[in-house]
Amino acid sequence: MAETRQSGFTLVEMLVSLALMTLIAVLLVQALQATGTVAARAARSGAQEDVQVVREHLRRMLSEPAARRSDGTRAPFLGAPDRMVAVIAGNREAERGAELRVALALKPRADAGFDLVEMRGLAYGSEVPGEPELLLDRVAGLRLQFFGAADAAGQQRWQAAWARRDRTPALVEITVDFPPRDRRRWPPLVVPVGTAS
Repeated sequence: MAETRQSGFTLVEMLVSLALMTLIAVLLVQALQATGTVAARAARSGAQEDVQVVREHLRRMLSEPAARRSDGTRAPFLGAPDRMVAVIAGNREAERGAELRVALALKPRADAGFDLVEMRGLAYGSEVPGEPELLLDRVAGLRLQFFGAADAAGQQRWQAAWARRDRTPALVEITVDFPPRDRRRWPPLVVPVGTAS
């Protein structure tokens, strides 16, 4: 007698289909994890690129101080451990060659951190340096040191502040600290002042 088969799946067919569905699910989970990893690495890389752009901007800015005055004096340069103000030569194409006062400082944030900001304004005629322009957000600190002679007869050394009006420091060391869990890194940046040709 011929057996009549009932419609449906056999046990072997059911196990094979479950194994295939499990394999597809595992592949989907791995694809999602890989996408998340790539996105996180891209974000870290983008944040580090922002740091490099700011470092290059500061290097370029400090290499172009304002020229000597007709009376032989230099443009003012004042530095403190956590801020500095310098008079630099303006970009002749964008700023018509005017001298600019540039301040680099920290601006407090609502979350108890800081933003690294730059304020620019005309060097003369206004005490207000301009609106803060964000360079880096969410920083923990800014440390500045200045290398040069403390007085006319002094030997050059690193100092926490610079107040000499008759000359600029030879070097400025800029260090930006980030919060502990922040992956951005800032190796100390030592910039020779006024080396643009």
